[in-house]
Amino acid sequence: MIYQLINQNAVNTNWDGLAMTLEQNQNVVMPQTAAGTMILGYFNLATQNNLGELAVTSGGTEPVIKRVDALSNQPSIWLHNWNANNLSLTNVSANADTPIWIAAYGPGTPGQTPFDLPADGTPVPLVTTQSAQGKASPQFMQLVLQSNTATLCVFGVIGGPQDSSGNNGYVITVNDAVNGNTGPDTCKAPPPGYYATTSSNTYTFTFNWGSSLVYVVNMSPATASGATVVLRKL
Repeated sequence: MIYQLINQNAVNTNWDGLAMTLEQNQNVVMPQTAAGTMILGYFNLATQNNLGELAVTSGGTEPVIKRVDALSNQPSIWLHNWNANNLSLTNVSANADTPIWIAAYGPGTPGQTPFDLPADGTPVPLVTTQSAQGKASPQFMQLVLQSNTATLCVFGVIGGPQDSSGNNGYVITVNDAVNGNTGPDTCKAPPPGYYATTSSNTYTFTFNWGSSLVYVVNMSPATASGATVVLRKL
């Protein structure tokens, strides 16, 4: 039954990855993904304890069914490289009252136009769905990720060398009252798919990736979630 629903009832066959909501059995298709790591976020908007399921297909491969738990406070995350193939998402939840918020971001994604991110410490404001990218110098650098509100803010960062899975993405939350401080130097593992979380409104990410692209996106599910990002040399 699930396979009969996949790629049917398309509501957008030219999806650019910007955040939207899929009702039960609805489908979207991104004709071409970026040729590198992308960050797929998905979030169950059901007001009751309805388990959600999201079917993901690309390039004719067998569907991957992602579990989307209800009553969560932040998106589930999947870092993946779809190698410039298409990407199709279908809400195959069993309960009709299970809308699923989706978003997919990455540098080079057709239809997405990042702002310039200078490496001189100039703050760049980003509202939800907006992104910025710049070039890191071959030295230690810092990204300062800051929320302008008291609500949860989710940042996606892509850049630097690939890890053992072939990805080079990092997802970080600030104002995270549920998870608190997790990730490097905290002795506490972050939620699956995330690099770090903090209860503070600011997270500082230090790195040395040589001369490389740095991409940052505000992928918070709340439309009023404003943020600021700074890239600076050390």
